[in-house]
Amino acid sequence: MSEEPLLAVEGLRTWFPIRRGVFQRTVGHVRAVDGVDLEVRAGETLALVGESGCGKTTVGQSILRLVEPREGRVLFDGQDLLALPPPALRPLRRRLQIVFQDPMASLNPRRRVREIIAEGLRSFGLVKSEGACTERVGQLLERVQLDPRLMDRYPHEFSGGQRQRIGIARALAVEPELVICDEAVSALDVSIQAQILNLLRDLQAEFGLAYLFITHDLSVVRYLADRVAVMYLGQIVEQAETEALFREPGHPYTRGLLASVPSVDPSRRGLQAPVLGDVPSPAAPPPGCRFHTRCPEVFERCRGERPSLVSSDSRGVRCFLAEEPPGP
Repeated sequence: MSEEPLLAVEGLRTWFPIRRGVFQRTVGHVRAVDGVDLEVRAGETLALVGESGCGKTTVGQSILRLVEPREGRVLFDGQDLLALPPPALRPLRRRLQIVFQDPMASLNPRRRVREIIAEGLRSFGLVKSEGACTERVGQLLERVQLDPRLMDRYPHEFSGGQRQRIGIARALAVEPELVICDEAVSALDVSIQAQILNLLRDLQAEFGLAYLFITHDLSVVRYLADRVAVMYLGQIVEQAETEALFREPGHPYTRGLLASVPSVDPSRRGLQAPVLGDVPSPAAPPPGCRFHTRCPEVFERCRGERPSLVSSDSRGVRCFLAEEPPGP
């Protein structure tokens, strides 16, 4: 893998206005993403994990400008996507694709599979004739392990796992370098999840793809990801290589998430209770450390001061415990 990041996200903030009253005046903001830094290198998988509502899907949408960020930079191959006007952004969209959580919602129910997959091929001029387009669609269906003879069917005629394969084929059609997988297996049965994860690994090895794999399910992360970024209430609280994070999590939130994953390893049982309590509102995040209202290791400094991301080697932890032990 390259040492230089293919994608570098710096200080990303995406806030959504809260409007009230007859005139719909803005009275506040939902801080869905509030200062996120990420890097994804060519050919690697970075998993972005956290509870539902932490802002991880908004990160993926902000990178692609499906929603417009408030501030920050998204550098793809050295170009800031947030600074580009739409005409200059369009060629780069071919190199970044997304696979959504709900394949039924993301596939046009009125279009045949042939048309769904061919849309990108035609849009970017990747085929010269209808015959070549049909041949390419058939090849893509075969690559995701679907029968090309099914290309004239509609999405509702396929199972959930088959529809997700169609979504993957659509993303592959334009020969991307980075694919954002937004909860791409969470709506599938466990056995189908395994098949899709194996397919994603095979495609990565064959085409050198980089993945930003957004998920709340830690059970799939260890199998697929090279590195993990843990997100809580709009911020990254820990980043580490996958094995290092599972072996020795550095943030109390990460330890709580891992405690909620069933394990057959007796040495990992009872190390910490799963995360308890409700997630605070992103419209009014707590002062100080955002996790302090649920943290079993909280001390006074956490309640009034915001920790920065403490980096050492290939790990970063946003916690005062990473820089010093708590005082008396």
